[in-house]
Amino acid sequence: MPRENATASHAESSQVPKPWDDFDGLGHYYQYRPEYPSAVAEQLRVMLGNWTGGTVIEVGAGTGLFTRSVATALGPTYRIVALEPNKDMRRHAASQTPAGMPVTYMDGIAENLAVADHSAQLLTAASAVHRFNRSQFYQEAERVLIAGGILAMVQYKPFDRGSAFADDFLSVIEGALPTYRRHRHSKPEGGYSEIDISGELKGLSTFQGVQRGAFVHHEQIDLETFMYRALSFTIIQKAMIATDRSHVMAQLFEIFDRHADQKRLVAMPYEAEIVTARRVDHALKS
Repeated sequence: MPRENATASHAESSQVPKPWDDFDGLGHYYQYRPEYPSAVAEQLRVMLGNWTGGTVIEVGAGTGLFTRSVATALGPTYRIVALEPNKDMRRHAASQTPAGMPVTYMDGIAENLAVADHSAQLLTAASAVHRFNRSQFYQEAERVLIAGGILAMVQYKPFDRGSAFADDFLSVIEGALPTYRRHRHSKPEGGYSEIDISGELKGLSTFQGVQRGAFVHHEQIDLETFMYRALSFTIIQKAMIATDRSHVMAQLFEIFDRHADQKRLVAMPYEAEIVTARRVDHALKS
């Protein structure tokens, strides 16, 4: 059984709200979230081609959706340390990860990684980096990655280009949250903003070879999957708090009914974006 290590790198007992508090009680809904396209983890496997094994650090692992995808692609020669500060998420991750996968789930945060210096070939975060203090996270990435090691950040979002259903779904959120606009992300301190991960990494002297890729995944889903998947998004939870839960739920039911086919399925497209960079080998540059 995958291990869950509760060793804390932050004060969980603090009463000050933390960005990960938003995920309390949402672990159950994550089983309805879409899988990450296998091509994303496969890209990382190819990029790690110079090594035959090693250590992967994942930050903000949630319920382990991306963790398991990476573990499957890389195989047993890579040990994955999956850090997740929300206890409910860690519990679901450990329970859903097959026995024998070389994964350890631990309490930990992006800004203070409980990882030895220069110990990892890959540091990754999936659907989480927008909640980090990224300047501190990038400093930690430089510290924990070996020379030539890979920093990879993945974002997964509804793809509204050419999809009336995805457009209507995002419009429900925009109508409930005046400061939210599609393609914006939650900020750690609250509110929403657009982020440019590629641009941020290109501005750092400690990383080079910044690349961006995108994979669009289309999926036919039924009403139950759609509703539970919607409830797994903190942005939907905030929309229900800002307006009225029953009103938001009624809107979601309505757009599903409007777009469902004869089999009571809707096409929900998602885009997975991956941005990668390599830690500079200063010895080679000098």
